[in-house]
Amino acid sequence: MVSRPPSQIDLAAAALLIALDDYPSLNQQEYLLKIERLAAAVQKRLGCAAEVGSMDVIGAINQQLFDVEGFRGNQDDYYDPRNSFLNEVLDRKMGIPITLSLLYLEIGKRLGVELQGVGMPGHFIVKTVHQGIEVFVDPFCRGEILFEEQCKGKLAQIYGKGFRFERSYLNAVNSHQILERLLANLKSIYFNRKNYAKALEAIEKILLIHPDSPEQIRDQGSVHYRLGQLSQAVRDWARYLELAPSAQDADEVEKNLKRVGRLMASRN
Repeated sequence: MVSRPPSQIDLAAAALLIALDDYPSLNQQEYLLKIERLAAAVQKRLGCAAEVGSMDVIGAINQQLFDVEGFRGNQDDYYDPRNSFLNEVLDRKMGIPITLSLLYLEIGKRLGVELQGVGMPGHFIVKTVHQGIEVFVDPFCRGEILFEEQCKGKLAQIYGKGFRFERSYLNAVNSHQILERLLANLKSIYFNRKNYAKALEAIEKILLIHPDSPEQIRDQGSVHYRLGQLSQAVRDWARYLELAPSAQDADEVEKNLKRVGRLMASRN
């Protein structure tokens, strides 16, 4: 799926493929049909008007998703891995900003309205252009409508008033970037839970998108080391040093590489 250009990726289908490791019997078509039904309900709400603007569509999506269906942001257990799996979001009707935004984007796509994902630091939202003005939507907060100043305010709430805002934070991201961020969330959650086998699955998928990502190759080495897979750790760290010889942590990685090399030699 991710070997395709970003514009040709079926984002919902790709998100469901991510879930297959945890839900091997998952019926992908069943969940894609759920999204189709949500889009059809929104279309019914819009009626048969000849011209429907993007704000009309956003209003109808908000009514259907949040007022009728009861989708919401999971603020009580934000780091539950289930929040990052689209099938669980559709079943439980709650998720985190990126999965709720992904669902929002997919409904918009089925209605023929151009919506884009926006990967702000620490928060993911959706945007459209209405009468030449960028309008932002926060699906995690029941489809709250935002403009640039409100986006700045959200980031200030997350990072403090000293946070330095850059306009590029509101740039649209493509399907590859959305999937990578979704996987990065899972990677971080599993790292923090010391579930290194699951963290490795997430890293391996990120590397399908960016095979030569130095950061991911380094982290893959760290996970292999924690799993006792020393030869794989050596391979990954050596590759990292090839790709990023001037990285700030290059000396530290090289020390780890030598230490593990000596450990492997002592076992032979």
